[in-house]
Amino acid sequence: IDVRGAAAVACGSAAAATAAVASAVAGAEAGGASGVRRRLQSSLQRARRRLRRAASGLGPSGVGASPACRPPVRQATTQARGVGVERKRLVVFVSGGGSNFRAIHDAALGGDVNGVVVALVTDKPGCGGAEHARGNGIPVVVFPKLKSAPEGVSTDELLNGLRELRVDFILLAGYLKLIPVELVQAYPKSILNIHPSLLPAFGGKGYYGLKVHKAVIASGARYSGPTVHFVDEHYDTGRTLAQRVVPVQANDTPEQLATRVLHEEHQVYVEAVTALCEDRIVWREDGIPLIRSQTNPDEYT
Repeated sequence: IDVRGAAAVACGSAAAATAAVASAVAGAEAGGASGVRRRLQSSLQRARRRLRRAASGLGPSGVGASPACRPPVRQATTQARGVGVERKRLVVFVSGGGSNFRAIHDAALGGDVNGVVVALVTDKPGCGGAEHARGNGIPVVVFPKLKSAPEGVSTDELLNGLRELRVDFILLAGYLKLIPVELVQAYPKSILNIHPSLLPAFGGKGYYGLKVHKAVIASGARYSGPTVHFVDEHYDTGRTLAQRVVPVQANDTPEQLATRVLHEEHQVYVEAVTALCEDRIVWREDGIPLIRSQTNPDEYT
């Protein structure tokens, strides 16, 4: 995963400046101009430091790429909750428009989520989620490597890149590929997904998007809603962390139900990620994850 290379390409002006200064240093050395050489060497070191910050995917501001290389975006307006808890480094996986990714990113910028999105991973480099990431200076990584996406990376390359970025948590937000076992094992109890039904109902391979809502309506179920769950080696079978109930109306279309469920997704996913980044997830002895209340440490949901 060439996160550094991708950032360097995005920051072409900084790279060009480095090359120009390096060339000038060489010329100064050849001409024996020691004073000029020292000044140029100092400039070269500063340019290289800027490139390293940009390539890391996390600039001095802590949001996205280096400020010198990313377009203006809204900065966090308030200090994130979770006093005394280090800000978590998040990677989001998407395959589509990425509305849940946007909700999480906005919450992080606004200070509600004690984290920062350091990269976005997608199997569809032209999707809306990837475009939103690029527009906000967030490095985009294509995974897996496919004939249709030769720029994609392998599982080993992805793992190496995530380690390099010092990622704390992985958030799946409409990512349709099965997560490799190696990734699940490398990040135990650290990968979340959101699914548009009340799992374990209407989950598993092939259940995504409108297919879920069509199946819910066809079954005659009176309730649906999103589920946030931890990810294991299979589709939609990890431990449930949070759910929201959405009534199914008698004359609902799949599109109408999807709209109401999506509205709840944006809220419940942000709440779950907020708890995750504040270290408020507690695991019961039987392996069930609970969310500890922000205001009362003796209350759990």
